[in-house]
Amino acid sequence: MPQLVTKRRSGTSILAAGALVASLLAVGARPAAAVETVPDHATPVTACVGDATADWMFDDVSQGHFFRGAINCLAYYRVTEGYGDGTFRPGRNVSRFEMVLFMERAARAAGADSADVVADFATTGSDPVNRADMALLIARLLASATSNDSRVNVVLESDGTFTVGGTEPDDAFIDSRRSQPVTKDSAAGALFEMGVAQGIGGGNFSPEGHVTRGEMAAFITRALAHTTARPEGVSIQQYLPGEVTVSVRDEDFAPVANADLDVFSIASPEAHRAFRSDGSCSSLVTDESGGRSCEIDVLDSVTGRDGELTIGLAATDEPELTVWAWTGELGDVIRNGDAGLVSVEVSTQGVEATGAKVTNSLPENATHVRFGSTVTVTVQLVGVNGLRAVPPEDGASYTIVKEAFSQIDGTANPTSSRLTQRSTEVVAVDSTGKIEFVLDGVDPDPHDTGDTGDDEILWRYTVTPVPDSPQFDTPVQNVEVVFTDADPVATTIDLATQVKYLRAASSSTRPVNNVVIATVTDQYGQPFRGARVELDTSSPPPVGTTGSSGIARIGYQYSGTTGTRETVTASVAGGGPTATIDFLWAEDPTFGFEQTTNGGTYEVLAADPRRNEVVVDLGTPTVVVYDGNDRFRLDGTIVSLSLFESVLANELDSDGAGILLLGWSSRDPDDQADRTNWFLTS
Repeated sequence: MPQLVTKRRSGTSILAAGALVASLLAVGARPAAAVETVPDHATPVTACVGDATADWMFDDVSQGHFFRGAINCLAYYRVTEGYGDGTFRPGRNVSRFEMVLFMERAARAAGADSADVVADFATTGSDPVNRADMALLIARLLASATSNDSRVNVVLESDGTFTVGGTEPDDAFIDSRRSQPVTKDSAAGALFEMGVAQGIGGGNFSPEGHVTRGEMAAFITRALAHTTARPEGVSIQQYLPGEVTVSVRDEDFAPVANADLDVFSIASPEAHRAFRSDGSCSSLVTDESGGRSCEIDVLDSVTGRDGELTIGLAATDEPELTVWAWTGELGDVIRNGDAGLVSVEVSTQGVEATGAKVTNSLPENATHVRFGSTVTVTVQLVGVNGLRAVPPEDGASYTIVKEAFSQIDGTANPTSSRLTQRSTEVVAVDSTGKIEFVLDGVDPDPHDTGDTGDDEILWRYTVTPVPDSPQFDTPVQNVEVVFTDADPVATTIDLATQVKYLRAASSSTRPVNNVVIATVTDQYGQPFRGARVELDTSSPPPVGTTGSSGIARIGYQYSGTTGTRETVTASVAGGGPTATIDFLWAEDPTFGFEQTTNGGTYEVLAADPRRNEVVVDLGTPTVVVYDGNDRFRLDGTIVSLSLFESVLANELDSDGAGILLLGWSSRDPDDQADRTNWFLTS
């Protein structure tokens, strides 16, 4: 096993001691290795996935051969073709000439510069390559193929040594440290840190030992995992618990930027129910990329310039998910079994805890619970995207304080009600990072027929992290849950509209119709039927009555002819709850703004990709129209129409979205064939 170097060398001191050549030849001046450790930058993903796992049927590579997977993977990426007789000869030593060919081809697959990789290495000769030479070439490959945008960047420093992730490798092979120049020893250490070189045991690397073709295949494929090398088409892998990385590559294995991706998932035990009998997506799957499952639409995400898209999976209690991914053009639909649809089973367990949250089982908008019911309160460690997280090594504990107050025929109030129960305890999270406790309420006066008031029990709880345990975003203090026998009353009203904007009326005598959707719930969080909801848009006010779902759709007319932001108020008749919602009435731009913004940009208020419309703030909400013949730039970079629309849709629909700014030039609204330049700034 490689060993931990207890004292790091200084590149500047080495160079100060003599010329660069002398530093490269120095052997004995470096610190000795001491303590065993593990690779700091090994990767759980691989280049040998999907089509890269196919069997190339080499006659001398048996089904159980130790290097069979690596050899087939190397053949897929066109790094090797084997011999003309159908063999690969995995036990044969690699010559210098062969090694140069292998590394040049691997560089092409990895997106590296082959000249940087081979450099001054002798390109001819049948002498066998030793392991130190191979380590040097592979480290150069990683230095050329990775960058600051990579998860781990390998750098070839000016003194000829390699750093990994911004630091000098902590680990060294004992025999390499004692016998090799600093360049080759540094290369071997870097490969260990990356999980590429595993040594021969006992902390040794055998740097002067020969390299067989089978070993070479293993070294190169492990290195390719750290580069952009992925199979042609779409592949999907899990890098960290709770997230997946989807890769798209062309026929030369080059990254494909701005590729539209549809990603969806389901709990792995239910994977057989993900598709209907006709192959279409069932309603049980969860779309992870922002649009409709099994369809490429404007809400779907796109790959970056590296041809990658990393998605944090939606919060879930499922420990294992099966995730599918595919790419296509806008409007394309895929079915189970179609070419190009790939999947992977991923774990949501083991996510590193970055915080904690407290939830309870009350329905949304509920403030009360009926007697005889229970409420479960859950403390859960969370990590990326709110996914459940495992406890840190030292564990995590929380102080839980619970208080109960009772009141008969009146409102439960801690200042006037009787304290019936109080407890304080420190509880450690379980192996899944969770604590649960239950609140319940029994009617203190179940035979209260004819009473004028409602019986109530108030539970109040506070949860506080023990020092060094993951913290809450906001304090969890004196959270109240009321158990009662009260009849349901309308307590909450939520408003929505069918669209985000409409064009203002062309004439005040021809008003435009709009619809407000009101959802009314009671104190138990259940739909409230029969609520009379009024809008304040006119006199007399438009009215609607909620049905069994608690929903009322109320239409009204708007006769304004200019762009404006309208605030609509809805209330439940008889002194019930009220709510407001803003709605955009948009107008066409003036002639000057229709042609160009002269370099100016304006805030985007709404967009409708189905109509190719964007509403911007020109003092009033104003509609501008684009088409597929136009040019689109995002933050100065030319992008596709689908990416332009995806950014609009995702930003405007997401919570806490930032401000989008839009400008345009060379627009002729009277010419359908004009080519407008659009400038979107995120």
